[in-house]
Amino acid sequence: MDTESLMVFRVLTYTIVPSSVDELNEIIDTMSRREVRSANKAAFHANGFAIGISTFEGGSKIAQKLRSMGANRTVQTRMMFPPDETEVLSRTLLQGTETVHYAKSSGSTAALTPKQGFGGWVFSARPDPRYRGMAQVKFFPATWLPGGENIRRAMGSEAIDYQPIHEGQFLARVEEGGVILLGPARSVPDETTLDKLLFFVDGRRPRVQFFVIICDSVGT
Repeated sequence: MDTESLMVFRVLTYTIVPSSVDELNEIIDTMSRREVRSANKAAFHANGFAIGISTFEGGSKIAQKLRSMGANRTVQTRMMFPPDETEVLSRTLLQGTETVHYAKSSGSTAALTPKQGFGGWVFSARPDPRYRGMAQVKFFPATWLPGGENIRRAMGSEAIDYQPIHEGQFLARVEEGGVILLGPARSVPDETTLDKLLFFVDGRRPRVQFFVIICDSVGT
């Protein structure tokens, strides 16, 4: 495929101390949510997810605010892929013993015990057919098992068999050069919840991770 027709994104992973989540949400609250559509709005908020969109012009201000609050950029990845191809935004190793609790709506909860493998955010993108220079981006949390990618491709299937958690799915529209900020909307819960799995980094000095996704090109 011609590289000019590929979607191009940069994914910047940041970490902060857990006590800084409220400060992060103050930044997200200054960003737009007009271009965001949740598959289940009540479940999206009940699961502790926060999302904001910024234009190219506002991106430098967001970066400056993140530096001021002490956010530490740990990873930067550049991705080039065909429209609608699913890509991994983040991954966490699953031992196969975790029970992950999540909200199905504002008042209904469920739990899953995924097999040993990975859990994380995945996304895909396509040019917006209505607006030149805009991308439609779909995000959803999922679990998946490693291995067998070549066999699945040979069979005409997607390389990875993602098991999506639909209650966390959302769509966003962003311009070329625009920024999407995806992070937690609340402090780290005590039990293993979906947002804890997706955003919490365990260790001697626990951290909370969040993601800045920059749309560099929507192709032609």
